[in-house]
Amino acid sequence: MARYTNKITQPPSTYLRRVYVDTANYSSVPNHLANLELMGAERVLFGTDSPPLATPLRDAVAMVEGLPISAAHKQGILEGNARRLFGL
Repeated sequence: MARYTNKITQPPSTYLRRVYVDTANYSSVPNHLANLELMGAERVLFGTDSPPLATPLRDAVAMVEGLPISAAHKQGILEGNARRLFGL
């Protein structure tokens, strides 16, 4: 049986670089801005949670397009980041 320890072996920032977040959330813009500040645009993926939640695709895309970030970062969120992460 393997023994596990509660000690981390690297700085927390190393582990945080492995975390991605998506755009599927209820308070939208405030959460997106917080995620962008904490994670960086390259760690945000487009998501709608549909189904089961029925966020209209047009509204979800418009939310990303309305963020105060560069066109390149918007493209990354809408597709580029997922392509890079999943090797597509």
